[in-house]
Amino acid sequence: MPKKSHKEGSAAQDLELLSDEQIVANKAELQEAAQYHINLDDLESVDPLLEDINDSTYVQEEQYEKQKEQSPEEQTPTEDITLNMEEVYIPLKDMMRKIFRRALRPVVIISDDKIAYANPAFLKILGKESGYEVLGENFWEFVSPEYWDSLSQGIGEILNSNQTLPVGIKTAAGHVERINVDAVYIPDDHTFSFILIGVPIEPKAKIISGLYDEATGLPNYYLLEDRVNMAINSKPMQQKLSLGKALAALICIEIENMENFARIGNAEQIFKRLLERILTSIDKQYSFACGKNNNQYWLFIPEIENYEKLVTEVDHLKGLFDAPIEEEYTAYHVKNSFGVSVYPEPATSAKKLFEQAELSVKKALKDGGERTIIFGE
Repeated sequence: MPKKSHKEGSAAQDLELLSDEQIVANKAELQEAAQYHINLDDLESVDPLLEDINDSTYVQEEQYEKQKEQSPEEQTPTEDITLNMEEVYIPLKDMMRKIFRRALRPVVIISDDKIAYANPAFLKILGKESGYEVLGENFWEFVSPEYWDSLSQGIGEILNSNQTLPVGIKTAAGHVERINVDAVYIPDDHTFSFILIGVPIEPKAKIISGLYDEATGLPNYYLLEDRVNMAINSKPMQQKLSLGKALAALICIEIENMENFARIGNAEQIFKRLLERILTSIDKQYSFACGKNNNQYWLFIPEIENYEKLVTEVDHLKGLFDAPIEEEYTAYHVKNSFGVSVYPEPATSAKKLFEQAELSVKKALKDGGERTIIFGE
């Protein structure tokens, strides 16, 4: 029989020393982990390095590994470092790798006022492309000064309650974006560390007039009707149209699997992510609006040079809808159909634009869905 290694022998001896009560307790812990969908195999294996993270955590890990290789006389007390590594840093890195990177909410981890981690959603607010641009920077440099006192005085309260606190974050363009933040304390004997998790605050000014959708802040159907009428009946537009130098187009978009998202429970966050993608990718002169129901959206292109460019724009918009929305472990696919109408031909008025676009999208759905139909083709 081959001899057991020292490590195998130690593990066997440790197992034999476990009492029946300890074994029962360990089994209970394993069952509890399964109940909360904790993958024990994942917790056993932690990546040595994660993208966009380069903080003091790794320095402390390296020091701890070096100390293990030293003789007992050379070692310094490691009890506190061991506690940090096993109970704080390794689980924290695992969370960042699996959750924070694809989280829809902005997340930033702060250690002694320095940024230790910022996820892509938070970097987007700052106007930064990489986490390396902010790692080690003073977090307060990115907070608008009028929020310094309220955040510094209120951080203790939000760490110990379910309350949120408004914070103004300075963007690269010089604007201030307000977000509400939750906070989670990170137990660490050496630093004061915590996680800020933000939720964007919806602008209220747009909702008051009754011409904007309350859930999304987008123009509603009736405001869109008014914009379409004004645009195509304006004198400059009529002159261009008479010379054949421009077209106007209206696109009706139907979401085919909206009911599925409603059952998921996080449909609102998914569609906020989708709308953010669309609004940052289309021409600022276009009008993107809500439809008559939750399944419907509209895009009005008030002026485009020719039919070929219109087809290119429609394909671009379709691609924005077709690309999956990624969140944590899941990629959500928004099934959609497009109906397109064109002014001045074949649509001869704003009313005809709406009618023909709706007829086209209904035909697309009837033909199986997930397709684009341009009226008259």
